[in-house]
Amino acid sequence: MDNVLIIGGAAGIGRKIALAFAESGNQVAVADINQAAAEEMIQQKAEKHRLHAFYVDVSSWESVEKMTGQVIEKMGHIDTFVFSAGITKKLGLEEVEWALWKKTMAVNLHGLFFSVKAIAPFMIKRKQGNIIIIGSGSAITGSGGGIQYYASKGGAFGFMRSLVKELGSYGVNVNVIAPRVIESQMLDSLYPTEKAKQEMIKEIPIGRLGKPEDISSLAQYLSKKEASYIHGQVLILDGGRTYQGK
Repeated sequence: MDNVLIIGGAAGIGRKIALAFAESGNQVAVADINQAAAEEMIQQKAEKHRLHAFYVDVSSWESVEKMTGQVIEKMGHIDTFVFSAGITKKLGLEEVEWALWKKTMAVNLHGLFFSVKAIAPFMIKRKQGNIIIIGSGSAITGSGGGIQYYASKGGAFGFMRSLVKELGSYGVNVNVIAPRVIESQMLDSLYPTEKAKQEMIKEIPIGRLGKPEDISSLAQYLSKKEASYIHGQVLILDGGRTYQGK
């Protein structure tokens, strides 16, 4: 049994990842800015004795540091950390205002930095751990979200690669899962009509949208010893779409 922390675990893809880890017998800390949603989610599940809710605002270093201390106090250590917090809005260059740019960076990129900075020292001390960043294939293609989103997710790629040597030498693996067109609230906000979704499916070689369990299954695999040689990678999860030029 491992101890797992999911930041952004109360909804969407993060929720599915949290539940998948709990259903596999792990202790899971669900940290989210919407703590009430996390607590409600936990109460609905048979695995609620393995799930614990925490409040965090990832745009605040103080909040992330406090949450990390609470998780360590509750669970003793963290074996796997998944960063799944993120916001997006589909806008072009001229539509993106400075306030939105700052907010997106504060959550998607600064929040990632704060989280790893707070959590990594505990993994380094134990000389083991897994850090899994939920990124986006949009950072490769520049499509599907907005320029502020692409930039923040592209920054996550560079941030992950900057950690490869530093954390790898302590037995801490770091990877990015970069999904595209996964069934989620975020996808619904970007492609609100069934017609838009069907047009997109035509661009996916395997002929379907991704599912949250596609991501949760990969995240669980990356947390296992069998995946310990996978380090410093961006794993595109897209049904073959990206390299078809779509």
